[in-house]
Amino acid sequence: MNIKPLGNRIVIERVEGSKQTESGIILKSSNEPDKAKVVSIGPKVDEVEVGDVVLVNWNAAVKSGDYYVITIDHVVFIYGE
Repeated sequence: MNIKPLGNRIVIERVEGSKQTESGIILKSSNEPDKAKVVSIGPKVDEVEVGDVVLVNWNAAVKSGDYYVITIDHVVFIYGE
C-alpha cells in the first residue's frame, strides 16, 4: 500500500462481519455493522493506532482502490479486545 494520509486522516480497510457454518457456508448478519481495520495514520492522529479495529461513518469515507480514507472525526469507536 502506497497511501500516506496527511493531517488528521486515516486509511482503513473494510473487515467483513461474517460467520461460517461447519459445512463452509458464509453467513452475513445484516444487523452486524461493517468493521474497519486501521492500516495507516496521519501525523496529527493520536486517538487510534495501526491495527485497531474501528466503526466509522461510511458515508464520509473516500474510496481509493481497496482502501478508504477518512478523518479521525468520523471514527465512532474502537472495538475492544
